[in-house]
Amino acid sequence: MNIKEKLLGYGKKTITLDDIKNFLKISIMDEQRAYEQISEMIMEEIIEPVRSSGKNGNISYPLHKKYRILVKEEGDQEIIDEIKRLHPLLLRSGYLSANPMEFHRNRDVVEGLSAYLFRDNDETFVSRKERSFEIFGHEKTLDDGQVKAFLRKLQIAESELRFYDTPEYCFHDYIPVRRDHMVLLICENKDIWFNIRRCMFEDEIRSLFDIAIDGVVYGEGNKVSDRTGALEEYVKFMGNPDVKFLYWGDIDREGFDIFRRTKDANERLDISLFVPGYRKMIERARNIELEDSPSSKKQGMRFDDLLKDFSPSEQEFLIDIFENNKLIPQEIISYKYLRDCIFNDVEVKPDASF
Repeated sequence: MNIKEKLLGYGKKTITLDDIKNFLKISIMDEQRAYEQISEMIMEEIIEPVRSSGKNGNISYPLHKKYRILVKEEGDQEIIDEIKRLHPLLLRSGYLSANPMEFHRNRDVVEGLSAYLFRDNDETFVSRKERSFEIFGHEKTLDDGQVKAFLRKLQIAESELRFYDTPEYCFHDYIPVRRDHMVLLICENKDIWFNIRRCMFEDEIRSLFDIAIDGVVYGEGNKVSDRTGALEEYVKFMGNPDVKFLYWGDIDREGFDIFRRTKDANERLDISLFVPGYRKMIERARNIELEDSPSSKKQGMRFDDLLKDFSPSEQEFLIDIFENNKLIPQEIISYKYLRDCIFNDVEVKPDASF
């Protein structure tokens, strides 16, 4: 392997004096020979000194400590002809034409992409791993950092290969029929989520407490609020339908704080409290002794701005719960009670009994 090939394989734009000596198999102490060969390389425009790197301190044979690699890759005519036959999308950036040896080094990736682009006319988006397996026969190729960097150099976007990253936060949902416009109920806790899902599946209910719903989503406590844009990503994953979210969780500081943080983390979405559900919880709790909430760390937190849709007496009751760190768990709405409300057509009205 000659010096040009070694420099091309070096993988960097600049090279140190010591590495050049190593490539030339010159002793570190043989400054004269190094000076002669490096000077010849400069004359042949293989390298040029990085003047800001300083010199070696040798008065007789002054050499810079670092050099810029000028040698360019040259592809043979056969490789150049192969590049010209690739799908036009792979030639758009001009990267392969300017760096033909990159095609040679990444032949499997390039040929796989070209074959896929020529044969594909399906507009369906699939997951990254599914598309990777379809193109390359390996599900993790499109996850490889070097392949990602190579695609960026080719200026090929994920949308052009029609794949998506499966959301990090995959919410459990039940949506019998997906529509362009939907109302989805987010439940903080699993039991009530499962009960509503069960009613929707077994009894085909499509409304709850006089509010039409198209599906139910399990928020998994803090999970729905922990990551910025988690719900927005979920909506995008569904194909960006127009969704209005209703949120229903525990009545305590933590539950209402989860709702607030969920709204803040997904600013582009329409998210509001499922007020009829909270009203039923208040109604069920008014004659029982409330347990203490575990969210004592949120002492002093105010939620007045979230209570505008509740009646004055309901607001007073809720504020009392927050100030005294009490809890009405969502599980107060049992499956039996839920079905009784649904099939007895119980109307939910603002509670003025406090």
